[in-house]
Amino acid sequence: MKSYIIFVVLFTMSIGTSLAQNATTGDVPQEFVVCTGWHALCTASHDCIMHGDKADCDCMRVNETHIVATSEIQDTVVKNLTQANCTDKHPCDIDQAPVCNAIKYGQYKVNNVKYDWVSTYSYRGWCNLLMPKLKACDQNATGYTGDRYWAICDAAPCTENQNPSNPDMPLSCQCRVNDTPFVGMNGSCTGDNGGIMSSMPLWAWDFRNNTYPIPMPGYEYVQGACAALKSDPLPPR
Repeated sequence: MKSYIIFVVLFTMSIGTSLAQNATTGDVPQEFVVCTGWHALCTASHDCIMHGDKADCDCMRVNETHIVATSEIQDTVVKNLTQANCTDKHPCDIDQAPVCNAIKYGQYKVNNVKYDWVSTYSYRGWCNLLMPKLKACDQNATGYTGDRYWAICDAAPCTENQNPSNPDMPLSCQCRVNDTPFVGMNGSCTGDNGGIMSSMPLWAWDFRNNTYPIPMPGYEYVQGACAALKSDPLPPR
């Protein structure tokens, strides 16, 4: 027991030292890290049920490369370790981030509970699901009609639903609720069946150029796969 306590103390001191060094050198945490393997995907969850500041969203179970926003990690120890080790000056490659191992091996802990499933972002169904059906939803805009609240499922803990109403969505994720402007993911600003939708903040999509305004890992390949198969025009000479 004594050796375990010493390990925890040293481990915590190591994280603190790394964070302090990053702050001193001006290095900042990597915004996104890339992992592989199983994860929950809530992109198509449009009928999440609110419970105060949380919402229960039925989500897909997907096995593919996925992206974690490091600022959204809810496991405090894993978040600190990931942000200390994965920085802009010393970025983590695929599966090198501590959060990847935590997700892969069921070591992701929220409020002292370990979860086998975590909601992260991947491009499954992106071409048909997102690109043609995005809508700006600003609750402060004049004449706005739609939901005030939306669910943010990034890095949310999830559990297996043994009897899902939709077999394609066998996971239940406990997502946080937000009331800021958001992107309508199903062509409207209103969720389905009286629920709210899992979405992203309005600033995270550039409607004028139909793209992400921030660097998203792998997006350039997805964008090319979704584009029509044809030659592009040459620039003016």
